[in-house]
Amino acid sequence: MEKEEKKKLLEEKNIHLWFVGSPVSLQSMKLELDMNVGAIFAYAKFMNVQPHNISSMVCDIICYDSIRNPVDVLHDCKYEGFDIVRNKEFGTEVPFKVKNQQTRNIEFVLKSVTTTSGQTWYNKDEKRFSKSLVQDSIFNVQTDMHSQFIVNCGKIGVDDTKMSFQPKLSKDYWLCACGTLNWIDETSCCSCGVDREWLRENTDMEILKSQKEQTEYDLQELRAKAAEQERLDRERARQEFAQRKEAYKKQVKKSEGKKKFGKILPLILLLVILLAGGYFGVFYGIPYFSYKMAMDEYEKGSYDSARQKFEKMGDYLDSEEMVFKCTYTKADSYAQAGNYKAAAEMYQSIITYSDSEARYIECIKNYAAKIYEEAKYKEAIAALKQIDEQENEIYKKSQEKLYLQAGRDEKKQYFKTAYDKYDYLGDYKDSKQKAQECLYTVARLAYEKLDYKEALEKYDQLKGYKDVDNILDKISTLRKLISAAGKDDGSPAVWETEDGICPKCQKQAQYIFEFRLDGTYKISVKCETDDTFVVAEGRFKIEDSVLYDAEYKKGKMLFKKMADIKEVKDNVLDKEGKNTCIVITDPVNPKNKKTIKLYGNVITDDTVSLG
Repeated sequence: MEKEEKKKLLEEKNIHLWFVGSPVSLQSMKLELDMNVGAIFAYAKFMNVQPHNISSMVCDIICYDSIRNPVDVLHDCKYEGFDIVRNKEFGTEVPFKVKNQQTRNIEFVLKSVTTTSGQTWYNKDEKRFSKSLVQDSIFNVQTDMHSQFIVNCGKIGVDDTKMSFQPKLSKDYWLCACGTLNWIDETSCCSCGVDREWLRENTDMEILKSQKEQTEYDLQELRAKAAEQERLDRERARQEFAQRKEAYKKQVKKSEGKKKFGKILPLILLLVILLAGGYFGVFYGIPYFSYKMAMDEYEKGSYDSARQKFEKMGDYLDSEEMVFKCTYTKADSYAQAGNYKAAAEMYQSIITYSDSEARYIECIKNYAAKIYEEAKYKEAIAALKQIDEQENEIYKKSQEKLYLQAGRDEKKQYFKTAYDKYDYLGDYKDSKQKAQECLYTVARLAYEKLDYKEALEKYDQLKGYKDVDNILDKISTLRKLISAAGKDDGSPAVWETEDGICPKCQKQAQYIFEFRLDGTYKISVKCETDDTFVVAEGRFKIEDSVLYDAEYKKGKMLFKKMADIKEVKDNVLDKEGKNTCIVITDPVNPKNKKTIKLYGNVITDDTVSLG
């Protein structure tokens, strides 16, 4: 009979340790007593953290007793016969027998690592595994900030399910949000491929906060557009109803005689059907039975089904009035159940029927009171505005609450949401002035982040406010350079020249400058061999007539002068349909101090054609 395997765990540590320059990290250690042979064995799990495959590794194992006194050292413990790729764990299958039975703790000291290409790395300074690579969960950050990070991942196609940790960015190495160790000279993660600078920016709490505000602001704009479309649909339905109501009135006189006749019609029809047969049944009996079925649906509370049947019957008996009565009765049931919004919409759709208008107003007031208690102050104001109830107590309370909310948003530097609330409040207190100040701050922050589309839009809304006109003058060149980037297809503004010199072959070349609304630029060279290649790209800033290269470092935007724009002429030159010339210092070879001429086509102050 096979002997039962008996083992006792003496020590186990799940650690993620490394030291700068080491090709491997130490993932875990285990000390185990095999009672079948009466021996202690040491195990460790390592991970290859550098680009080259590992074939072998040598380390020492220091043995300690229970109070951490050294009792033995196992020298030159070898791991051999491997082909370990990057980010793969290894070593757990290799045991090392410990001689001293007092051993209760162990420490692995790396000596050398050899790659499959024959290169050997030595731990000359005898560094120990000491730097913890354990990362906090990314879910520990504020919930709303984490959700914004997930949104940002989706925008660039990053699998957010792999982004489980808060990244660490050090001068010697960096840990990705996917948990992978990367060397400092690697600009993108070797495992998930995410860009390091993107990761830095998109885990910066201040940047995430701003992005979250923008996301919320965009959602509010979408909701506003949807609400406006809903209002237009209601107005159209109201007009259609009015037309139908007018037609209904014209039919009332015709149907008055029919109503009296209709009371005895069932008996007459039955008699006629019995006596006259199928002919009269088809032309008189079928409409009655359809009417009867519609009334049955109505009495059961199936108002939508009943209304559809009555609509198909045209002016038969009181079918036209029953169409309105079905909606009216259903609206009553909604109002009694506290669904005031749905009830109000139904009453509004039949506003001229019976007392629908009075009931519509009552439901709107009840709805406003209900959502006020839910802290939906803006919605309460909007509802009461529909019925011109600005003197309503709920309306006034909602204004004050929304004003206080805007103040809190402004204090927390949520300027977009604060502006949205102040702007909605209009003339309430000093809301107009506060809305302008918030919008001014939004424009300034957008410009500082090189988000030119938003900055220009907001500054244009603020013409005449503070120093906005001066700012617009300073960035007038910027507006012309990027105006084509505002096209619906997202095309960048493109400026071309034949005056450049190819930096590769030093021959005549065409320079192509592209400027985008998102603050990025690209400069390409097309030389005589038709070989087009990018010579410079990045982020840019233009003030007055100076072109700067922008770079985000250590939480700050730094600017380096790239070129002087000598002049911008509108409607002067005529070079292949391009009527605008920009004279600029050569940014590819700035030491030449050569100026080149770029050509575009300014059609209006705000639009540039690609020519």
